[in-house]
Amino acid sequence: MIFLALLASIAAAGLALTMLFLAHGRPEDDRGGPRADMVRYSGGAAIAALLCGAMNILETAGGGDTAAAIGNATNLVAVGLIWAGARRLNRRRAIGAVSTAAGAVLMLGFTFLIPLDDATLLKTAGLTVFGALSALELARRPLGALSGARVLSWTLGVYAAYNLSRLIVVGVAGVGPLIGRGPVSAETTAAVSAVAIVLVSVSVVRLGRQLDDAPAPGTRAHDRGVLRRAAARMLATRQSVRATLVRVPEIDLIRAAHSAERADMILRAVSAALEDSLEDAACGMPGRDTVFAIAPAASDTAELERDVRVAFARRMPEIDYADVPDLTFEHRLVADVDGLSLLMDARRPRPRQEQRED
Repeated sequence: MIFLALLASIAAAGLALTMLFLAHGRPEDDRGGPRADMVRYSGGAAIAALLCGAMNILETAGGGDTAAAIGNATNLVAVGLIWAGARRLNRRRAIGAVSTAAGAVLMLGFTFLIPLDDATLLKTAGLTVFGALSALELARRPLGALSGARVLSWTLGVYAAYNLSRLIVVGVAGVGPLIGRGPVSAETTAAVSAVAIVLVSVSVVRLGRQLDDAPAPGTRAHDRGVLRRAAARMLATRQSVRATLVRVPEIDLIRAAHSAERADMILRAVSAALEDSLEDAACGMPGRDTVFAIAPAASDTAELERDVRVAFARRMPEIDYADVPDLTFEHRLVADVDGLSLLMDARRPRPRQEQRED
């Protein structure tokens, strides 16, 4: 029966992952906004639950300490990522993912260092803590005002209470009830986990329908969408458009020596210089070190580079930067939106998808 319960939890996790993919799949545009954050964290939790179920089956079949360690760690990750995602959606400090990763690493190590029964108790304590934190965070506004979040909060609160009851039983009667049959046995726990996964997945999809699906202005996902829509508009009346890629070779040094904010200010100055130098162009920063401009392919590239350098240099005093960083340019002819997507997805363009401008 334990195998059936574990298979049920694996099937539930697979269902959750499929539901998330179908609920948010948007191949024609970039994902972004709160819904994308929810899918990212919840999808990670579903994958962790799948791995946990597989490792538990392997452990039951005689997989030993390694299967137990991975199963324990991924079990904590599955619940911890829900907490981390809730903190993200509530715009709170990003300590959830770090704490979850730290807890998983510690759980992985302790499973090899202490007896398996003690490791199971430690994992149960971790699930109690992460489940309670998730329930509290999901009840916090603004996320807590959404109906899907309330159901999710109650589900994880009950799951935390169940794991707490297992600890109380061990404190009163020892580990015997956990090993044998009964309401706190491993078999019952697997069944409870399967039910919890189903309730969480349904609640997450319901919650996703109430979350914004558009990337916020100023984010890389938003800029990718702007560039793709501009390219589609221009390609409707011409065979190709020119993508101009501008990089600041020393941007990583600036980021390390000053700050990420200062590096972003410099890249925004590059984007503004491109907008000043190009007519009917769309500019954006789809990556951490490159500024893109999409424009008709008729203008002279040498003159454009000169104009951009001059406009960029004029902006340095405005951002209180004494030096004028060097700029490197790359010009590509793009015949379709997919070709532009490849340029944005890779640091170096792929010649087989785009042809270099003569």
